[in-house]
Amino acid sequence: MNFSNVFISKVIIFFSLVCGIPTLANCQTTDCQTTKSSQEKSSRRTAEENSATKDSIANSSVRPNIILINLDDADSGIFSDELLDEYLPNIGQMAREGLNFTNCHVGTPLCGPSRTCLLRGQHAHRTGIKTNVPAGPMNNGFSGANPLFEKQGFHKEHIGVWMQRAGYRTMMIGKYLHGRLNPHELPGWDDLLMCFGGNYYGVSRYLKRLEPDLRRRREDESVYRTVFEADEAVHMIKNHAEVTKEKPQPFFLYIAPLAPHKPAGNGKMLQAEYIGIGKNIRLPQTPDWNEADVSDKPAFLQTDRLSDDIAESLHQEHRKRVVSVKSVDDMLGRIKEALKETGNANNTFIFFTSDHGYQLGHNRMIAKKVPYHRNTVVPLLVSGPGVAAEKSDQLLLQIDLVATFLDLANGSSTATLDGKSIKPLFAVPNPKKNFRDAILIQNWEEKSQLGKLIPACYASLRMKHQIYTEWSSGQREYYDLMTDPFQVQNKIDSVARDDLETWHAKLCELKQGETTPIATLAVADVISKNTVIRGYAEDDQSVQKVKAQLFDPIAKTYWNGSNWTSEEPVSIDAKLANVNGLISNWSISSEFSGFPNEGQLEVTVFAVDADRNQSVKTNATYTVDAIEPETLLKLPADDTTVASPIILFGTCQENRKLHGIRLSLKNVDSDMFWNGQDWQNSEATFFKRVEQERWHTEINVPPGNYRASASGLDKAGNYDSTPSVRTFRVK
Repeated sequence: MNFSNVFISKVIIFFSLVCGIPTLANCQTTDCQTTKSSQEKSSRRTAEENSATKDSIANSSVRPNIILINLDDADSGIFSDELLDEYLPNIGQMAREGLNFTNCHVGTPLCGPSRTCLLRGQHAHRTGIKTNVPAGPMNNGFSGANPLFEKQGFHKEHIGVWMQRAGYRTMMIGKYLHGRLNPHELPGWDDLLMCFGGNYYGVSRYLKRLEPDLRRRREDESVYRTVFEADEAVHMIKNHAEVTKEKPQPFFLYIAPLAPHKPAGNGKMLQAEYIGIGKNIRLPQTPDWNEADVSDKPAFLQTDRLSDDIAESLHQEHRKRVVSVKSVDDMLGRIKEALKETGNANNTFIFFTSDHGYQLGHNRMIAKKVPYHRNTVVPLLVSGPGVAAEKSDQLLLQIDLVATFLDLANGSSTATLDGKSIKPLFAVPNPKKNFRDAILIQNWEEKSQLGKLIPACYASLRMKHQIYTEWSSGQREYYDLMTDPFQVQNKIDSVARDDLETWHAKLCELKQGETTPIATLAVADVISKNTVIRGYAEDDQSVQKVKAQLFDPIAKTYWNGSNWTSEEPVSIDAKLANVNGLISNWSISSEFSGFPNEGQLEVTVFAVDADRNQSVKTNATYTVDAIEPETLLKLPADDTTVASPIILFGTCQENRKLHGIRLSLKNVDSDMFWNGQDWQNSEATFFKRVEQERWHTEINVPPGNYRASASGLDKAGNYDSTPSVRTFRVK
């Protein structure tokens, strides 16, 4: 540095100390707060001078700009060194020249709750937004989505609003939250391009800077989503530089591309220019991919090995996911160029992450929600002034970003944040002391796996190199990632009792902010004579019991645990699967076979915790569907000979709504059963989801003698108790 530069630097530092304006250097090493001496001087100023000084601090361009890029469903496998080098040069440069955090996690590996957590800097149990949709068959009685976000006033109190109050110009591009929302009434964003739906082409969008009647429109089918989002990002950066030329102001830009999320329906996924690239991209054959033995896992996760066809489809999906992120890589390159053009390259932090990870057949699981490393870990790359260029395995939560942004901006929140600022980790050399020793990961929504629903409620303790999970079913998992990085051998049986107690206590400690028990009902509005009344109970310490009342309003009797004879209100104890756990499923088996069709059932439940606190009572009224579907398997005709592929065809009569057909196909010669993907030795069935009366399915089978059966299932849960059966021969 020459003499003139030194002199200028000293003048700037002197001026900042006198006026109380933090310099960029101070922003890297302090909390960017006004010094005590400047506060004392300000007390001697007039009220007008105080106001002017406050305004100059709030609008100072010395504070850094902040850009957050939050991908959708991006697993860490997309960002391997090989893929970065060959396909993602801009992201690769950021990984090499900035901070690459390799052990950052989301608190809930599901889109809607995770995005809410990121906007609020809080765990999902504190926000209460635990599911993607307000209500549905996978919700287990919990709720979520934008309607609840607005009902709780969160649309007026989130990172966008808080950054505005800190004096930042705020801008948002891309995907926001699940559920219907009105972008006209979305506080916190000075400029906004919101994209709706799950497609890459023909996207409906809302662009705030246009005239009201032009803001909402559908883009042409030839326009690729990530490209026009990149166009808008460049425009916002350049426009901000222009409009703040006379009065400098830092900006906060939040960009949420759809990539690498699968498109809705049969939509196209890739940018036209990149359709043909990456043909050699394959999933690495790690020990967890299509895991050979899952007998160590909880029973509901012991799914069948993936067929060759499904495995190949996952390779192709992986390739498309990588190529879709290439368009985001282009976006990042254009953003960096725009920062250079506007003179903001040296005063801008860029954070690159995802709403959660993703599994592509790892541990035989597909997609998200379960508490395995590939689901919860997300990329977190940070570049900016004073940021170290290195990899770090510090244990982080994605919600730490809100506290970090506010720290850099000298701002504050109105919410109790569960995350904490990672700004101290930006220093060179990077601090080696552990940032934290453990984090909490949770999920409440059921998981769909190849058409089947899998229970997925749990509280998981993620330590730096260990994972301990308590499932709502009462089952447990433990993995030491130092010796088993792919989580192929559950070692829970070898864990000492003291460790289990310590880890449970840590889970309770981390689940702060939910101080009363919760009880839910997870049963559809129409029940069958086979329905088990069930739900979930949750607490920040431990669930002790669930009490329930079942009332028949027609006969005016209560279920006493054995029969419906009681005329006085009776509360019975539900069966808890995970007593003393943070979350537990519960159930009550009752007898509805005597109920008339269209009969009614009124249910009231509440939970009790270890301190005898009771939850708010949950009430629901159900209609009883007492009529079974009537199923007929027509083809193949009985005792006939047919060619492969065979077509199983039939009809099903139902008084309400049909849900599907449960099918069985047995090769009598080999004593093997078809499970929907492969042949297996043990008895198996497979399910075809249908809602219309006529149904069929086609299956390739070897020659031999076969027995097939079909049983309809209605929406209430009634199975046809007399399946239709056919025997036939395949030539």
